[in-house]
Amino acid sequence: MKVTLPIKIKSWKKIKQQLKFWREVALPGLSVVGLVMLVRSTGLLQSQEWLVFDQLLAHRPAEAVDTRVVIVGIDEDDINYVGGFPIPDNQLAKLLNILQTYQPRVIGLDIFKSQNRNPERVQLSSALRASPNLIGIEVVLNQSKTFNVKPPPEIPPERVGFADLIVDPDGKIRRSLLASKTYTKELKYSLPLRLAQAYLHSEGVVFHHGSRSYAPIQFGSLKLPRFLPNCGGYVRADANGNQILLNFRSHRQPFRTVSLRDVLNRKVDPNWIRDRIVIIGMTASSVKDSFITSAVKGTLYTTALGAEESSNQYQWIYGVEVHAHATSQILSRVLDKRPLLRVWPEFWEYLWILSWGLLGIILGLMLQSPWKTFLSLGLASLTLVGFCYILLVFGWWIPLVPTLLALSGAGLTASFFDRDLRTLLEERSLTLKRSFEAIHNGPLQTLAVMLRSLGEEELSTEELRSQLQQLNQELRSIPDSLSQEMLSRDESLCLEGNVVLDLQTPIAELLYQVYDLTLRRNFQGFTTIVSFIPPNFEPLEDSRLSTAQKRCLCLFLQEALCNVGKHAKEATRLDVICTQEPFWYCLKIIDNGAGIISESNYTGGRGGTNQAHEIARQLRGKFRRFPHSPQGTICELTWPVAMAWWRF
Repeated sequence: MKVTLPIKIKSWKKIKQQLKFWREVALPGLSVVGLVMLVRSTGLLQSQEWLVFDQLLAHRPAEAVDTRVVIVGIDEDDINYVGGFPIPDNQLAKLLNILQTYQPRVIGLDIFKSQNRNPERVQLSSALRASPNLIGIEVVLNQSKTFNVKPPPEIPPERVGFADLIVDPDGKIRRSLLASKTYTKELKYSLPLRLAQAYLHSEGVVFHHGSRSYAPIQFGSLKLPRFLPNCGGYVRADANGNQILLNFRSHRQPFRTVSLRDVLNRKVDPNWIRDRIVIIGMTASSVKDSFITSAVKGTLYTTALGAEESSNQYQWIYGVEVHAHATSQILSRVLDKRPLLRVWPEFWEYLWILSWGLLGIILGLMLQSPWKTFLSLGLASLTLVGFCYILLVFGWWIPLVPTLLALSGAGLTASFFDRDLRTLLEERSLTLKRSFEAIHNGPLQTLAVMLRSLGEEELSTEELRSQLQQLNQELRSIPDSLSQEMLSRDESLCLEGNVVLDLQTPIAELLYQVYDLTLRRNFQGFTTIVSFIPPNFEPLEDSRLSTAQKRCLCLFLQEALCNVGKHAKEATRLDVICTQEPFWYCLKIIDNGAGIISESNYTGGRGGTNQAHEIARQLRGKFRRFPHSPQGTICELTWPVAMAWWRF
């Protein structure tokens, strides 16, 4: 227990330090997530969320054509055929009479007609009264009565639906208004809801709705999800009345469409009309009954232009098509279980954004490589987009744009802060390392000589004063040398005596300078050396070494020579040998002094040896210290010829 307790305490301290480090790095990422949620709550991301929502809707898999809804589109050719616009009453009456012979279940007349009395109007009035399955339209939601349009008087109120549509601030259609109260507090229903109600009544599905417009609209046991002010990507939208999101049918031609001419000339397959919903409306560009959408694969307008000219970014859609989509989505939900568009509660949406933001922070912290961070955030973003797309296919609209911003923004912010903090810690560690090297290779070497001299011989006061002055000078020069190295961005190496080596110099010349300067130091071991082989560093000339690698070799040579000067007693020979093997470089420092007794790779705690092993690790090589026969010591450093360029 006495042994394991300190280990547990040490581990706990390490965990606390890591948590503190992560907290410092995670806070900026969390701030980004909070900023994204704040920006979203102000509505600044509405347009972007709408745009992405539309594009995802437009790129859903194609659905089958809804044959229950048929559009009778009156285009430019039809207008010319009947003699102009507005459509003459007698031609419209003829159209209704012919359609009735095909036995449609319900007809929606999405055309406004004047109520002036004339012979042609009598024919139309007769046709309207003879069509109990006909539903007309009105405009009732304008505050000024001048802009409202009354329905034909021949049609009773229970067979009238308003044609008012909701246009978002960007000019596009995304919602369907099903029920609303007028400014006179009268409850009114839309044309699509009236058509769906009449069709489903024949199927035995009962319609339920309270006296308030915002009360749930129910067909049988199915309640339609009501649009709310902060629904999906909307922020504080006008949710008056009873609205639902438009789940456009995903098909280039989602409904069968026939022209007025085809019906008048009886060129329509009766099976297309029998027991169907028929909506009559204008599909002529000269009649301003068109809107903008980018959530559909195709419209009658783009089909008329040609598929090559259609664009999902900006498509015109006729009002009659919007009513057809709104009617179809109700029928498909009740009869086919096709999902309507739904959203999560606000709390879950923001929790979703926060969760992905936390994932981004975790990725930014765990993957310390910038490339790995970018790659992981990219994969996470693709996963998020795919997940949102799949959910939308099944009817769920969840936040994508703010979630992507939170994921990438928090991840990159955490990664950058983590990198900056780690760089700062590495710089501090490097400063400590440089300080150790400067002290170890300078003043400590001088101090070691002094201590050995004091132990082996008597030093006079003058000699001691001289050595102490030298030690003092070396200590005082350390800050200046460290500052110079840092300012040169590690492209220089300061040695004793304020000598500065430019690490851009070829390695052979650098090692010659280190060799010469070190042998001039006042070490007792150097005084007895009488024989040595002049060093030859030329084999290293072709080596591709970075400034950091050159620094390592210079420090290794300096340390090895200093060890000879301090510890090689009665050495008379010193050889520095540099060779190149097929796959390895080798640098040996050999002396014949009183060396170590047996061969050893010695990895003890002494600073010089640890420094040598660290240098070998940085060079991806090996360091060994072993005895030389018959007497002496060999310090050997080997490293590979071809080194990975990313190591430094």
